[in-house]
Amino acid sequence: MKVALSGTPGTGKTAISTLLSERYGVRILDLHGVIRTYEYYAGWDKDRSCSIVDLIALKAHPFPDGVVLEGHLSHHLAVDRVIVLRTNPVVLRKRLYQKGFSNEKVEENVQAEILDVVLIEALAANDDKVYELESTGALDKSAQLAWEIIQGQALERFVPGRFDWMGYLE
Repeated sequence: MKVALSGTPGTGKTAISTLLSERYGVRILDLHGVIRTYEYYAGWDKDRSCSIVDLIALKAHPFPDGVVLEGHLSHHLAVDRVIVLRTNPVVLRKRLYQKGFSNEKVEENVQAEILDVVLIEALAANDDKVYELESTGALDKSAQLAWEIIQGQALERFVPGRFDWMGYLE
């Protein structure tokens, strides 16, 4: 089984992956490491000052079974389940500034979170295999719920493609 752990940058993918590895022995593959190692690049985006990933080459990569693919592009890959992390945009903004993102990058990513960009892409590629997971607060609880999704124990507790935004921006 392959599981994608995706979400807008700053939603907690790396932190939750670390907890999954340490607590549950989950094998994590850092997608950005794979991209760097195999140089899956299609060019350079001058406006965003970042590499453009060659998704065709990345999709053709022979990922092994029994892994969680961690990265904000992982939902584009052939996987059995997709966990999309969601974070309160106010909290996300703070996290991104703490990571040293530029004002433009912070606003672009906060807008992407508000507009469900990763979720919409994940649903388009994977439909009924997508599960949203709140990652604003206690990452311990989020990691436990991610583990339950990976194990197939909590699937009935998660409705694909649904996220309760009520009160989220208060």
